[in-house]
Amino acid sequence: MSAHTKTSYVISHKIVRNSKPFSDGEFIKECLLDSAELLCLEKKEAFENVPLSRCTVMIRIGDIARNLELQLQHRAVNFDFFSLALDESCNVRDTAQLLIFICGITTDFKITEELAAMQSMKGTTTGNDLFTELNAHLDTLG
Repeated sequence: MSAHTKTSYVISHKIVRNSKPFSDGEFIKECLLDSAELLCLEKKEAFENVPLSRCTVMIRIGDIARNLELQLQHRAVNFDFFSLALDESCNVRDTAQLLIFICGITTDFKITEELAAMQSMKGTTTGNDLFTELNAHLDTLG
């Protein structure tokens, strides 16, 4: 992975961690270019080659999310014991949200606690509906 690509991932990660719009990548790139012009003119071209368009930031964030899902799947395979916690509540638009948390432990006592999934629920939220959503997400974990 080139330094330009890695920089793009690092900045995209910071954008999503701070709940900023994906288009902020373009603003950040403008700031980088202006700073490079003042501080290190010979490196300005390197900053110009950092991909930070809105679409690129969206793709990078998707890649990061998939990587985190894969890491959780690899850890979950090695759990000797695990527990699940479900939380169902409504968001500001009154749409039910199901949060699925997993806590697992391996034989060498490595503990993992993660938000495994968040799912918007349409219609009813009976116990059967929650169970159906839980099963669907457990299948994706392996």
